[in-house]
Amino acid sequence: MSTQYPILGSPLKVNGVTLQNRMITTSMSPGEGYAENGKATQRLANYLEERAAGKTGLIIQTVCPWKRNSDIGEGGIHLHPLPSCYGDECIPNLKEMMVGPVHKHDGKICAQIYAVHDWKFESDECEGPYGPTDIAVLKFMGGFRAMTIEQIEEFKREYFNAARVCKEAGFDAIEVMAGVGGIMSRFMSKATNNRTDQYGGSLENRCRLTVEVLQGVREVVGPDYPIVVRWSPVDFIKTDAGEGLDIEEAKQIVPILEEAGLDLHDLAVGWHETSVPLTTKRIEDGHWMWIAEQIKSVAKKPVAQGYRNTDPTVMEQNLKDGKCDAIAGLRYSIADPDLPRKVMEDRTADMRKCIVCCRCIDDVVSGGKPLVYCGVNPHFGPELDHEMYPKAAKKKKVMVIGSGPAGINAAVAACERGHQVDLYEAGPRLGGCVKMSSIFSPYHERYLDYMNHLIESHPAINVHLKTPVDASVVKAAKPDAVVVAVGGDVRGLDVPGADGKNVIQSHNFLEMLNGHKPKAKGAFNNFMWWGATTVLKMHYTPEFARKATGSLSWPISKNVAIIGGGLPGCEFGHLCMETGRTTAIIEEGKKIGYDVSASERFGMNNDFKKAPNVTTYPLTKVTEITESGVKAIQSDREGNKKEIFIPAKTVAVTLGFKPNHALAESLKGVCDEVYLVGDADEPHRIADATKAGYVAGCAI
Repeated sequence: MSTQYPILGSPLKVNGVTLQNRMITTSMSPGEGYAENGKATQRLANYLEERAAGKTGLIIQTVCPWKRNSDIGEGGIHLHPLPSCYGDECIPNLKEMMVGPVHKHDGKICAQIYAVHDWKFESDECEGPYGPTDIAVLKFMGGFRAMTIEQIEEFKREYFNAARVCKEAGFDAIEVMAGVGGIMSRFMSKATNNRTDQYGGSLENRCRLTVEVLQGVREVVGPDYPIVVRWSPVDFIKTDAGEGLDIEEAKQIVPILEEAGLDLHDLAVGWHETSVPLTTKRIEDGHWMWIAEQIKSVAKKPVAQGYRNTDPTVMEQNLKDGKCDAIAGLRYSIADPDLPRKVMEDRTADMRKCIVCCRCIDDVVSGGKPLVYCGVNPHFGPELDHEMYPKAAKKKKVMVIGSGPAGINAAVAACERGHQVDLYEAGPRLGGCVKMSSIFSPYHERYLDYMNHLIESHPAINVHLKTPVDASVVKAAKPDAVVVAVGGDVRGLDVPGADGKNVIQSHNFLEMLNGHKPKAKGAFNNFMWWGATTVLKMHYTPEFARKATGSLSWPISKNVAIIGGGLPGCEFGHLCMETGRTTAIIEEGKKIGYDVSASERFGMNNDFKKAPNVTTYPLTKVTEITESGVKAIQSDREGNKKEIFIPAKTVAVTLGFKPNHALAESLKGVCDEVYLVGDADEPHRIADATKAGYVAGCAI
C-alpha cells in the first residue's frame, strides 16, 4: 500500500465492482487510426493495454451506438471514428480489441455510450447535432435539430441496445454521457431547453430523458452492474432561453440521478461551448474540486471529479479533505499511462506529469486530428503500433548533440534499445529551451525535472556537459549515428536601434542559463550580465530565476515593449503583467498569440484585455527602436496605416526561432546516419520535439 498516497492508491467499490485505486480515466475519442469502419484497431488495443498495465482503476472509453454510413457529416465536417456497439456483430471486436487487452492485466473498462451532440435518426442520414431544441450556444456549432417524441424513443431504444451489447462484450461498467453539452445535458439545462412538453419546463421534466435512459440501462444490465454518469453540475452557459445549470440546481439533480440508477458521479465542468477557461494551465490543479465538494455534500454514491487533475499530491490532498471519492481525468494518463502504478508504489520521482500544454485537446477536440502528440509522452499514433522501445538489431555507437526534449528523448530511446549513447550539451546543465520556458511557464518545470531524472536513471548514457560540438568533434568520436538536436537559431530584428542598450533578446536568457554572458552595450549592462551569468553558473532553479525576474528592475524595467506576439512574447508578457510592469505587446501579424495553444489563446488574450497594465498592438510593424521606446507603423483591418510611438525603457525581442541546419549539413561525409530533430529541424511546440527525438532514437 502507498504511504505517500494512501487514499489515492486504495480500492474503491462501485456497486458490484471494486476498483484497485481511485484513479479513473475519462473518455476522449483518440480519432483516426484507433478505429476503422466501426471497429477498434490494434492501435486502440495497445493504447488501452498500456493504461491497464499501468494499474488504472477504471478506464472509460467511448463506443458508438449506431451504424455509421458515412464519416462525413453535414457541411463536410469530418467526424471522429469510434468503435461501434450497435449490434451483436460488434461484440467480437469489442471483446478482442477493448475488453481483452484491459482484462489481460486485471483492469476494469467502462463503455461510455456516445451521446455528445451528434446522432442520426434515420439509418441513411449523416450524423448531425440534436437536442431538445434548435438553440445553438455558438454559431459555428449551430445546426441543432429539436428531437421529436418519436426520435427520443428511438434514441432510448438504441441506447438500451448498446448497453446490452457492451455488457455481453465483457465491459465492467456503462457510462451514461449526460454532460459537456451533449444531448442529455442540453435537455437538463434551461439555456438550451425551452420545450413545453414533458421534457421541458420543470427540473424534473428537464431531467426526464436522463432518468429514463438510466432506468432503461439498469433494466438491461441488472442490479449489481455499475452505471457511471458523466454530467456537468455547472455548465457556464447562458442564452436568450435562460441560464444554464448552477450548483444549487445541480444539488437538486443528485438524488434524481441516484434514484434512477446512478452508481458513480463522474463530474465534468462546463460544456464544449463554455467560454470560461476550464482546463488550461491558468487554472490551478484541483481548482474545480469545489464543485465535487458541493455535490458530495448531498450525494449518497461516490463522486469523481474531472478537469485539472495532474498532480498526485494535490489529488491525495483533495481525497483526504473529503472533497471527492475518486479522481477522474485523462491528461495525467495521456502523459503517463503508468502513473497509477507509480502512485501505488510511491515512485514519485518516476512520474511523468502532464505539463498542461493542451496539445492533446487542441488536436483531438479543437482540431479534429487523431491523438498523436503529447508534450511529454511520444508513444501515440503510429508509435503505438510497436512497443515503446523495440530492441535494436545491431548495437551502434550513437552521438546525441543537444539536451532539450528532442535530444533527451532520442538519447533515452537509443539507450533503451541497446545502443551505446553519448549525450553532448554545450552548456553547464541539461534541458535545452525548457530551462528557459520553465521560468515563464512553471508547469514546464515538471518536464525539466523529469528529463534530468531520466538521464540520472540511465547511467549508461555518457553525458558531456560544457562540450560544444562541431564536425571535428564528431569526426574524432567516430559514431555510427548522430542525432542533431541543438535547437533553432534565434530570429533577430533588423531595424535601427535593435542593438541598443535598452534592447534584450529572449535568447539572452538562454545564453545566460547556458553559462555564456550575452553580448551587450554599455558598461553597466555588461557588468550585470556577467554577474547574473556567474550566479546562474553556480545556482539555478526556474523558481529562483522567476522570483529574480519578478522582483528586480534589471534587465527588465517596469516599462516594457515586447516585439513578437507569438508564444514566447505572450509568455513573457504574462510574466510582466503579473509582476506589475507596464507592458506593450507588438505583433506584425493579425493575431496576438497566433501560435499559442487554441485552448489557451482566448483566455490569455482576455487576460491581456482586462489587465490595466497591458496594451496589445496587432498589425504593427516596428521601424525603429530608440532609448525611450519603439517607433512603428500600425495598420487597421482595412489596411489604413499610421505612425505610432510606444514608450518603453526596456524593449524585448521575442520573435522565436528559425531552423538551424548548419551542423547537420557539416556532417555530410563525416557520418552516414544523421538525424536532424526538434527546433533545429523546424521550430514547433514541445510535443513535436519530444516525438521527433523519440522517433529518431527508435529509427537508429
